[in-house]
Amino acid sequence: MSRTVIAAVVAAVIAVLTAIAFFVASTSFEERLKKDADAKLTRAYQVVQQLNQLEGIDVSNKAERLAAEKEFGIAIKTDSQGERQAQARLGFQKFIADEKQGDVKPDIIAVVDATGNLLAMNEVPTVVAKQWKTEKGDSIIPALNVVLGKKVIISDIWNNGEKGMMKIGVAPVIDPDAPISSKDPEGVVIIGAIVVAYAQTAKEAQKDRNLLGTEIAYYDNKNVVATSFTRAGSEEDTAKARQLTELLKSGAITESGAKQKTSVDGVDYLAAAVKMPRSSTRRLPHDCTPDDHTPCYPPMTAGAVVLAPIADAGYTAGTVKLFIALLGGGALAMALLGLYLAHRRLLAQVDQIELGVIDIINGNVDRTFRPVGLELDGLANGLNVMLARLLGRPEPGEEEFDEEGNPIIQGRVEFEEGDAGAGPAAPPAPDPDLAALAQESEPDYYKRVYTEYLAARKATGHPDEVSFENFIAKLKVNEGKLKAQYQCRAVRFRVVMKDDKVTLKPVPIFA
Repeated sequence: MSRTVIAAVVAAVIAVLTAIAFFVASTSFEERLKKDADAKLTRAYQVVQQLNQLEGIDVSNKAERLAAEKEFGIAIKTDSQGERQAQARLGFQKFIADEKQGDVKPDIIAVVDATGNLLAMNEVPTVVAKQWKTEKGDSIIPALNVVLGKKVIISDIWNNGEKGMMKIGVAPVIDPDAPISSKDPEGVVIIGAIVVAYAQTAKEAQKDRNLLGTEIAYYDNKNVVATSFTRAGSEEDTAKARQLTELLKSGAITESGAKQKTSVDGVDYLAAAVKMPRSSTRRLPHDCTPDDHTPCYPPMTAGAVVLAPIADAGYTAGTVKLFIALLGGGALAMALLGLYLAHRRLLAQVDQIELGVIDIINGNVDRTFRPVGLELDGLANGLNVMLARLLGRPEPGEEEFDEEGNPIIQGRVEFEEGDAGAGPAAPPAPDPDLAALAQESEPDYYKRVYTEYLAARKATGHPDEVSFENFIAKLKVNEGKLKAQYQCRAVRFRVVMKDDKVTLKPVPIFA
């Protein structure tokens, strides 16, 4: 069934259900609206926790990925201000380039040293070293005080003051070259940290409203900092934000998670507050005594309030019917959006499989297909099994892994790269060795090159376990690629030993 037919069926079902709801509206509409509001609030309350938890995981993952970039380690260890800024800028640019199109750009990407001094910040030419430090020398970011002391990655909420409430991820920068002390149970040396932060703005709250189907407000220490309420288009309704702040401070809305009926600007709502999630790869120092030198991690004061509107008792049946019609239209839009996103998801998986096939065609026969999604994981695994059997390597599930969990690929063959940008190669001068190589039968040629390669690897002290079938498959794939590049009759290879390294050098044959 085509996507158009599926969309038409979904649209027809939603339209029929909307029409039925429209015509069965009765005098009991007020109670029904209350039940609807209750159901919406329940769903939104559950989804907003999951949504913020996923966003927290995402920001901590980005901080961890940034901390692994070697440029930031170089920037922290160098004493040259110019070199530090150049390396940090290169690291920032690599991260931004790797981000998916459409992803929200972080408001803050910064690198600090082991003492908490700010070294560099994305798109900020000059920074103040002690910008994030108190007079006592501690960082104003609680997560930094912990991360700079031990190997832990933290996702938290931070009130920046200037930019307001922010979702922040902090990860340590490890020096891989530093000597490891036998007394250090961690076995690592922390030389700094990466900070990634996203401002919780009204625009983000409006996006969350579209996902939740309810209004939402974010607050810190009972002060509302962003809401999804709008006026004059997309402009935030700050008057309603102030009313919500008063409701939180007065206790009309509590953080108990209970549903509470309240009124904002004359409209009745069912409301519930939930604290924002905080995550870390290790337990944070929550419980401390006055004699403990470890600082206590501050309790979470940030949260979100979801609000589901309840129609006023004075509304007429016609208003309720209009509301039902609008709700049906919204449901139709959400359903079509879901179908579209599902279609996009499948296309993304197909693209990943296609890129892997192209990579293999271009000579990378060591390529394996990673899981791409539930829909095409079976195909990816089947392709891996097929390649394993053709090349004589272990099938999926039988591989050996290194200490970092990466599969160990036996029998890697190194080729000297041809000059792809130079176009067709010029015919070589007469060479008796080349003539003999061209006249050698293919079976004898493959056996000889394989034997010479293994002997060369053994002579350099790097014996390889590459099988004959795997070796020949790699030769043929590279022969086909280079023959098209050089526009020659055939391509054969010579075993070359240089600087204790064994490679295969391509030799184009024109006659």
